[in-house]
Amino acid sequence: MLRNVLLLFIIFSMGNAEVELAVKCPPGWTNFGVRCYKYFSQSVNWITAEKLSNCANLASVHSKLENDFLLSLVPSSTLAWVGAHDGEQEGQWLWSDGIAYDYTNWCSNEPNNYNGAENCLEISWTSNHCWNDASCLGSKKYVCVTDM
Repeated sequence: MLRNVLLLFIIFSMGNAEVELAVKCPPGWTNFGVRCYKYFSQSVNWITAEKLSNCANLASVHSKLENDFLLSLVPSSTLAWVGAHDGEQEGQWLWSDGIAYDYTNWCSNEPNNYNGAENCLEISWTSNHCWNDASCLGSKKYVCVTDM
């Protein structure tokens, strides 16, 4: 009993000590925060990428740090799908994983819905590695995320 009380005392006396959570990602996936990410080199359209069984959801992005991390997974000069779309209402972007749309990295003059048919988000557009809205029917590689 005394041993348990001492253990609790030590734990609570640590105050604001930083505690790291060890997140175990599946083989081939990479940890960032409390989520696991994976780049897939197979080129498919956006909805196919979202529905593939090896992909919990296409990745969502919520900070510059997370955006830079995703770009580090994608080979240079490669366009890749992530999980944002405005297919339900033009200009109202949503993440397919349901997390709030709270960060953007659009290229200059984007999103532009070119020819009225660009409802899905691709990353690594131009040398600036910013975001572009693209036709969901195009085939691209993709980045997935899963919660652990």
